[in-house]
Amino acid sequence: MPRRLSGKEWERLARGRHVCVLATMGADGRPVLTPIWYLYRDGRLYMRTAKNSVKTRNIERDPRVSVCIQDERPPYRSATVYGQAAITPEEEGLGAQIARRYLGAVAGAAYARAGREAVERGEEVTIAVTPVRVLTQDFSADTPWYGRLWLLAKRLLPPWL
Repeated sequence: MPRRLSGKEWERLARGRHVCVLATMGADGRPVLTPIWYLYRDGRLYMRTAKNSVKTRNIERDPRVSVCIQDERPPYRSATVYGQAAITPEEEGLGAQIARRYLGAVAGAAYARAGREAVERGEEVTIAVTPVRVLTQDFSADTPWYGRLWLLAKRLLPPWL
């Protein structure tokens, strides 16, 4: 049975460098899932997207969203955030902050200059998700010490071993 993360542990997970999955409600009532970069700051999750994107239109129609953040490495931890999203004009500098977070200082700066023209087209907006409820799971307690040791070794060994 997985244990629950404390508030500080879940925030540490949220501050990690993970691609989250944002779930919005489509016009037909079906969930629309989108992998997206984010920044956790001041108790909120911030994302950027095009003003005319499906995510933006879905949130404008129904601000209820959920976000899944997971540590992809065993012994797996995750947080599912249920919250309210707001669309605001593009926050100055947010794109550069997010790019640096995921790509590092040098590649993040290059992305902010060149990548924006190649990848992002049109006006951008900021999605700010305010958590209402957070459910977490941590499977590390279910992994015996020798399993954790092997998982640590696997991070250092070549992937074919």
